[in-house]
Amino acid sequence: MILGDGEIQEGQIWEAAIFAANNNLDNLCAFIDYNKLQLTSKVEDVFGKCNLLSVWTDLGWQCLEIDGHDFEEIDMAVKFKSGKPKVIIAHTIKGKGVSFMENKIEWHSKKISEEEFEKAMLELR
Repeated sequence: MILGDGEIQEGQIWEAAIFAANNNLDNLCAFIDYNKLQLTSKVEDVFGKCNLLSVWTDLGWQCLEIDGHDFEEIDMAVKFKSGKPKVIIAHTIKGKGVSFMENKIEWHSKKISEEEFEKAMLELR
């Protein structure tokens, strides 16, 4: 499953995480897109300075931290077997590769114009 770092503030995420660890669901893999931004603010402004690796490890999950833009690291993390549920904390940059979008909160839900789309496509080539 894929989770956003803002999304994991919700209670049902933690209920499911505890259930998965207690029932040894070792075929479960969670990705956290850890870009540190959510809809209207930085994640730490709402969630505080939470050490995700420690929290998930304490719940009984196998935790891996990776560069979420590195395909080899993603592949290695997905293939890693541990006998426990696994969480992959993927450090990412929101809007990576597009100068006017990188690390900008407003692009969480902003509609892109045709001109902005063309500029973004040129930058990503």
